[in-house]
Amino acid sequence: MVRLFFLVMALTGVTGLCAQNVSRKHTGDKHRHYYDSLMQMNYNRLFPIYGDRVYKKGFDIPFPFGIMVNNFYGRQDVDISNVKVGLRTADSTIGPVDMSKVLQFGNVTAKAYNVNARIDAWILPFLNVYTLLAWIPAASTYVQLTKPVDITSDPQQHGWAWGCGIMGAGGIGPVWVQADYDVTWADMQLLKNKVVTQVVGIRAGHTFTSNASAERNISVWCGMMGLFLNNQTVGEIPIADVFPGITQEKIDAIKASYHNWYNGLNPVGQQVADKIVGKLQDKVNGLPADNTNITYQLDKRLSSKWAGILGAQYQFSKKWQLRAESNLIGSRFSMLLSLNYRFLGFKKRTKN
Repeated sequence: MVRLFFLVMALTGVTGLCAQNVSRKHTGDKHRHYYDSLMQMNYNRLFPIYGDRVYKKGFDIPFPFGIMVNNFYGRQDVDISNVKVGLRTADSTIGPVDMSKVLQFGNVTAKAYNVNARIDAWILPFLNVYTLLAWIPAASTYVQLTKPVDITSDPQQHGWAWGCGIMGAGGIGPVWVQADYDVTWADMQLLKNKVVTQVVGIRAGHTFTSNASAERNISVWCGMMGLFLNNQTVGEIPIADVFPGITQEKIDAIKASYHNWYNGLNPVGQQVADKIVGKLQDKVNGLPADNTNITYQLDKRLSSKWAGILGAQYQFSKKWQLRAESNLIGSRFSMLLSLNYRFLGFKKRTKN
């Protein structure tokens, strides 16, 4: 049978979204009046803790709270193994059975687009925490099955994701350094288990202050990002959505390949293969689709867990920033575009 179907495994790229301006110390005469006013002001906000001390030492720090809206697109090659396949109808469930020796895959590429909102807070001048919520309107996995026949599929799905993270930041001379970690959980339309994604990012950059305003600047950075997924995927997909362009020629090729693998299956595996091929034949014959689903289990691994990143941010003021970041180095490609609004937040309680 079987040309395995589908493989949905959604790489949901709700990746690390930190990379924001950190504390900067005044080191020259440019904007001297601005920095002198920071050192002399009475900082009465609750966060960041010790923010008043940092200002008095000549550092300019971001407003403690931020709301960021992000648009993200990501593409990542994926390796899969330990594939099990089954069939579920309204009346019965067969399998899943191990098809790892039958099914071989070529190119498997996961793509995802999401829109997400992130809320963050600088708890300490060097420590930021955040939470995020993402809508994933479009996620797909292009799957090339090379054996028992050459055939492709590109199932589509959508879902939601949420997560949290932490970032540490500091400076070494004119260079600022950040390290961040976040974890997200995604509920996808075609998957039974949640997609858990962990991201580790390391960035180093420099901020160029505008001559016109001390609050206006451009930051540029580079670094590395590691992306780690839970290995196992469990899900199911309607057989009507499997290989939407399948033809009689492909079905004939599947049947012709039986002699290479069919006798190596156990009786349950043969039953699964026969029923899936039969349902695909019904599809080609134009019979109405029923509610039969292909169930599957598999292990997935990113072809490249680490990728290089480049990014830049333009700060209009301490309230507004526009940011772009991309994975450009390695097998992963991503593009992030975000708008960030920051504000001061809560005041300290004053003693009467």
